Amino acid sequence: MTGLARGRTERYWTSEGIAAVAAGDARDDLVQPEWTGDGSIAKTVGRLYASGTDGDLGACTATVVGIRTVVTAAHCVRTSIEGASPGEATWDKDLYFVPGYRRGTAPHGGFTVPLIRMAENWQADGLDVAMLEMYPGVDGRNISEATGAQPVSFAGEQGAMTYYFGYPYTDRLLHCSGTGAWEAGKRLRSIPCMMGPGSSGGPYLSGESASGSVVAVNVSGGEGVSYGTALGAFAERLYRQSEHG
Repeated sequence: MTGLARGRTERYWTSEGIAAVAAGDARDDLVQPEWTGDGSIAKTVGRLYASGTDGDLGACTATVVGIRTVVTAAHCVRTSIEGASPGEATWDKDLYFVPGYRRGTAPHGGFTVPLIRMAENWQADGLDVAMLEMYPGVDGRNISEATGAQPVSFAGEQGAMTYYFGYPYTDRLLHCSGTGAWEAGKRLRSIPCMMGPGSSGGPYLSGESASGSVVAVNVSGGEGVSYGTALGAFAERLYRQSEHG
């Protein structure tokens, strides 16, 4: 992304793009409770905006996990083509991350994305994860200087209590919790609650809900259960590349 493109992206989302997405947000009848607690999660989790190649606007959920690194689901930045290979999927454009988004506000500013790290065969089980390297904000600070960083673990514990956060096309951060379990033969973690579209990429935390470690990112759900890609050795490699180059 060039400097000019970066500036255009920032101006677009702050002037009209975020408002256009917010027009479809739910403000009542939330599918899960709103997160009203303090702690790091209120700053590190936010909405990741993107425009598709067809011009449609959309949003996922993402989390700050490093000095300049944000983790989300790979399908939040690439759109598959029916009948085509994963490598032929289209890249979403104009990525813009707003940590701590709430009711139309960006309390910690917004950040554009110069580099995405993910698997070429990202649609395979356990690989639907992406690490996004962020440009500094308009004040020159790295994203973690504005928000802090959520701890991240690449060796999640089987059966541990898991807390799930996301923006399922709502104007507030929602949450739920349950005992996490690995799916047989897959690097996936399931949790007995569901949010819906827009919460993809949202973090699953193990430990204290507001300060626990990210162990997975949401990728799908159905019949009251949500599924996340667990952060294993592959995600760890992406993370270290993003943080250390």
